[in-house]
Amino acid sequence: MKRLLTLLVFAAITILVIACSGRSDEPEKINGVGPADIPVKYVDAQLKQDYKALTDLITADMDFMNWDLNSPPKHPEYEVTSYSLTQWKLDENTYYYLMEYLNPAKADQLDSENFKIEKTDEGWKKDSYGETPGFEEIVSRLEETKTVLKELSSE
Repeated sequence: MKRLLTLLVFAAITILVIACSGRSDEPEKINGVGPADIPVKYVDAQLKQDYKALTDLITADMDFMNWDLNSPPKHPEYEVTSYSLTQWKLDENTYYYLMEYLNPAKADQLDSENFKIEKTDEGWKKDSYGETPGFEEIVSRLEETKTVLKELSSE
């Protein structure tokens, strides 16, 4: 009887250790930044016209834009505070996001931006400037991975 009890306790501890040490569904953070942080940072940089920050958030070569990366942001007062963020997971290295937000540069008009965020050696980044080609078709195939991370609110 004592042997059976010991075996059951050992099995329970083993299951608990496996469950607690299992991989999380949370994407990996690199330097404290996860893929879900990039859309908010990108939209803020875009509204502020902070071209250095935008360039740092994009994997594609942005030299063709002829941005002055040394100039300060043109609208540092703009900040997105009210937004919704929806995530779709393609794989461990690629996530898609839809961000809908009240645009402070347009009297809080509802705007949206879609994103393909990829893991790079430098951290998580948006694949290119502008809209993601084929976004609706891609996320429609990833519907089972859809997660609403944040609902639209004014906080």
